Amino acid sequence: MGLLRYQVFLVYGVVFLAVWQGVKMNQDEATASPAAKILVNFAPIWAIVALGIYALSTIIYNVMTFNDCPEAAKEIDEQVKEAKAEMKRRKIID
Repeated sequence: MGLLRYQVFLVYGVVFLAVWQGVKMNQDEATASPAAKILVNFAPIWAIVALGIYALSTIIYNVMTFNDCPEAAKEIDEQVKEAKAEMKRRKIID
């Protein structure tokens, strides 16, 4: 039995935070460039932004490649007709 999706995210999150904390604690103030300091200090925010971009791009891709299902549409039309007929039989609608 594998891990559930939330468990996988928790494992990745804990590993990321442990590595980030280790890098942040061992960051040498004298030799680190300002860009490296910004990158390390704000790494959790960058990770959240990257996750958001990934989620948004996945949603956009899946919407763009969504297939029509004509068989399902016909089945739903038949079910609507049957429901209307049943409601008319029971005098719920005219």
